[in-house]
Amino acid sequence: MLTSLAIRNFILIESLQLSFGHKLTVLTGETGAGKSILLDAVSFALGARSDASMVMDGAGAASVALSFELPAGHAAAVMLSENGIDAADGVIIRRTLSHDGKSKAFINDAPVGLALLKSVGETLVEIHGQFEGLSLLNPATHMDVLDTYAGLAQKRAGAAAAYREWQEKKAARERAEAEFDKARSDEDYLRHNLAELEGLNPQQGEEAELDEKRRALMDAGKAATAQQDAHSALEKYGGEPARFIREAKYALERVPSESLGQAARAILESLETAHLALDDAYEKLGDALALAPGDDSVDKVGERLFKIRELARKHRIMPDELPGFTQSLRELVANIDNSDSVLAGKKEIEDGARAEYIALAGVLSAARKAAAAELGAKVMDELPPLKLEKATFEVVVERRAEKDFGPNGLDSVCFMGTTNAGAKRGFIHKIASGGELARFTLAIKVVISDANSAASMIFDEVDTGISGATAAAVGERLASLSRNIQTLVVTHSPQVASCGNHHFRVSKSCDAPSGRTTTGVDHLTEEQRVLEIARIISGDKITDEAMRAAGKLLETARRE
Repeated sequence: MLTSLAIRNFILIESLQLSFGHKLTVLTGETGAGKSILLDAVSFALGARSDASMVMDGAGAASVALSFELPAGHAAAVMLSENGIDAADGVIIRRTLSHDGKSKAFINDAPVGLALLKSVGETLVEIHGQFEGLSLLNPATHMDVLDTYAGLAQKRAGAAAAYREWQEKKAARERAEAEFDKARSDEDYLRHNLAELEGLNPQQGEEAELDEKRRALMDAGKAATAQQDAHSALEKYGGEPARFIREAKYALERVPSESLGQAARAILESLETAHLALDDAYEKLGDALALAPGDDSVDKVGERLFKIRELARKHRIMPDELPGFTQSLRELVANIDNSDSVLAGKKEIEDGARAEYIALAGVLSAARKAAAAELGAKVMDELPPLKLEKATFEVVVERRAEKDFGPNGLDSVCFMGTTNAGAKRGFIHKIASGGELARFTLAIKVVISDANSAASMIFDEVDTGISGATAAAVGERLASLSRNIQTLVVTHSPQVASCGNHHFRVSKSCDAPSGRTTTGVDHLTEEQRVLEIARIISGDKITDEAMRAAGKLLETARRE
């Protein structure tokens, strides 16, 4: 439940600290006193839209803080835990707004985004405005109300999962149909591509291997060219480059060895060594040239490499993806002739998933119809005390057309009824007046209060347009509702105000020296409550009759 509200520099509220208790809290005050500002502050703290005009004139920033006590396992605590925020000791929400319109939000002192703030806020407080009647009577919420009342969350989740499975299988079948349709129209082109790929038969990693091999062959080719040049140089003189060495050597050898000087003998030895080395080099160059790769080897490797790259570019994939692409293309072409069988298999799987969804959604639908009758009957029981004894209420569950089936099942759910005897049945949100909508809302809330997950509920002038016994009945139902969920109500009705367990009076004051108008809130004692209710009854001039009536209302409310 909401335990405290702290406001600073928000619109007309300079500084305010309120503590709240269990059951029913009423807020009263003259028109224009600023009761709606309190609700605006709560809504702001829970993520409602904001603008710089909410900051009090002359202040740099506004702030609103809400404190909540939560039962174990409450949805807000679970949601916060999933986002790394510990809520075991409760939840403190604080939101600030600077004069330039920028806001910041914190939950248990951890900064949070607006989306998380709103999601958490929706589980903590449910606010019903004066003319909305409201979110409860919005047709989009009727299924949620019924399912919450009936406790159908698990069945609904099962149907939703089955629906997603059905849609996935349906989408797979539709994709296959589209692929086959396109394949049939492009069959010749596909077969040409497949023949081209299978003829080349590219392998995983082959492009890199060929590129490396080609580079190695090109390097070897350069070495062979150099060797050929060297060999040619040696053959420059008729293929006998050693002839000159032999002639020089022969000239020296004609002289007896002992007649040669030391230098001539050394020259002779050098010529002998040169002759042997030259013969050896010439022979080895010949052997190397015989083993050198030909130009055709480089060309063949390069041709395959470039073809692989060309096909990869053509199909807009990487070279290493060609083998897998070839296989998928092979399967596609092979399946063209077998497409009817493939599609029949996928349709069978789809139909099975649909049948599973229909079965689970059918169970959900049956449970809804049973709960709808029960909910309608219980709400009908609540209408006479709210002076809607001539009204009827019915929860209608109808099967949708298959095109409208969805994750929430086969049904549409709407609240229908009448407000007067003999009137034609219609949608409640269309046929009921503002005051009647508020009372229908209250009746439904009383019935589903045990299933309501919100920590607190706020009604803004739910008694608009009613008085007397009807207003007293509204007060009694609010008190009944508050036994299960903390309820706050802004009211102008003395009958409703008298039913409160706690009573706050909102008032406006003007500071004469500064001319500043501010809104304040007082927690009333029992004596002050009598005066406030008497004021509501008779206006500014409180009469003895009004005082007696106020006392009687409070005494009656306490007895009940």
